[in-house]
Amino acid sequence: MKTRLVSLLVLAALPFSARAAQSASPVKSDDELHLGSLTVYSENDKYFAGTDEHYTNGFKLSALSTDLRTFTGDSSPAPVRWVARNLGSLVADGQPYKLGFSLGQNIYTPTDISTPAPNPADRPYAAWLYLGIALQVYHPPACANSPASLDIFEINAGMVGPDALGRQIQNGVHSILGIDHAKGWSHQINNEPGLNLVYERQYRLSTAHARDDWGADLIPHAGFSLGNVFTYANAGAEIRAGWRLPDDFGSNLIRASGDSNALNRQRLSVFLFAACDGRAVARDVTLDGNTFEDSPSVDKRPFVADLYTGLGVGGRSWQFTYAQAYRTKEFYGQANRSVFGSIAVSFFY
Repeated sequence: MKTRLVSLLVLAALPFSARAAQSASPVKSDDELHLGSLTVYSENDKYFAGTDEHYTNGFKLSALSTDLRTFTGDSSPAPVRWVARNLGSLVADGQPYKLGFSLGQNIYTPTDISTPAPNPADRPYAAWLYLGIALQVYHPPACANSPASLDIFEINAGMVGPDALGRQIQNGVHSILGIDHAKGWSHQINNEPGLNLVYERQYRLSTAHARDDWGADLIPHAGFSLGNVFTYANAGAEIRAGWRLPDDFGSNLIRASGDSNALNRQRLSVFLFAACDGRAVARDVTLDGNTFEDSPSVDKRPFVADLYTGLGVGGRSWQFTYAQAYRTKEFYGQANRSVFGSIAVSFFY
């Protein structure tokens, strides 16, 4: 038990300890990623959609390190060196690897939030509050014409139900904005601890001058999630085009395995993107209800897709993206597909 506690504390302290390691690491140029990135995501169906239903709000804060091989030397602080070396023992030589942490919340409501009476034919009130930890392993192109790829292993753990704080967050924001409260939160799904194990592989095929001139990327992906909150298999792709594209794996909505950063940043990047992610869904606790007890639920659809398009602009130390997303109907009887906007702001240091 003590060993596990020490390991968790070391992992949690890594982003802060890494700052101390910076002075002990080789000097890097201003356009290289010294420590990592911090990204704030905000998604809401009020963004250019004007609705307040279904997937109505999402928030995520994620931190992703630079290549941990930077911190395997004897000059790095002992806790950071211990984490970097132990994770490095799982990775082949020559493959950069990164560690990521995330905190997020998704909120779901029915179409009519003005009445306290539950509607058994509509989506139940639900929220998912979670912490995530991820290991990313980068595979450089094997030759000039082969794609780069990225393996992502992620664990998300948290709560659904009242302890996920959906009512407090939604109605608190509504109070600030002068909007009527959602009145049916007393009928949300019940408390249940949640655990998801996620894997995804991403590829990137690029035109010859995508990093230093006008160019384009094709970024397909495929993976799965296993757990009592979300169980699905997914696949999709992103196409982006523009000026000096980032050397990362694209722009994503809030989802497990959606973060990436580039070890080298451009002075200026400007690009447009369009993407899709399709899921074959075996379980969605926000639709199916609680695992081991009765709770509000609806009859979910087995296939769901997100389609989104947007723009991005960034520099060496920052990036901003906005996407407008369309989610296909998630349960039988749903009148309209979900529409929401997604904002992501990243800082690189």
